[in-house]
Amino acid sequence: MMKYLAVLLVLLLSACTMVSPPYKNSMDNLQHLKRSAMQEVAVGNIEDSKKVNSISLRGSSLVSPNNKSFGDYLELALESELTAAKLYSGVSSIVINGKLIENDIDVSGFSVGEGNMTVEFVVSNKDSVIFTKSISVTHEFDSSFIGNIAIPNGQLSYPVLVQKLCGALFTDPDFMKATQR
Repeated sequence: MMKYLAVLLVLLLSACTMVSPPYKNSMDNLQHLKRSAMQEVAVGNIEDSKKVNSISLRGSSLVSPNNKSFGDYLELALESELTAAKLYSGVSSIVINGKLIENDIDVSGFSVGEGNMTVEFVVSNKDSVIFTKSISVTHEFDSSFIGNIAIPNGQLSYPVLVQKLCGALFTDPDFMKATQR
């Protein structure tokens, strides 16, 4: 019995915390934004919760490099994309806010991993809500039965999932209509 307890303790202690890679802008998102008639916007608060800030990769934890908050990670990603396209202004009356509803990377598959993210976006202009929509994206990536392959692939796939979410927002016709010049 003690032998099994010792093995269990070693396995639990071997679990580590991994940090998601920093966000990198998507060329597709940048090109779309530059071609759009969107006016400058600000990014407000993307709310999150303990549930969506807890991503497990086969016993390892994936955390955000931004205050351990994936809401902060998404805020900075949106700001970065919009800044690169010269469409960000911290003083704009049009503000993107949201709530992170789903945020997960699943590396349990034998050959395919999957990331899922859902955000309820609310865009306001001064005191009026001009856009509200729940946007969901899925990202599939190569995985493996072998944890030393699956776990890093899941970690590296997180920024791609966020790029897809930003792209889904920026290409949403209702969002673009609400933020037009």
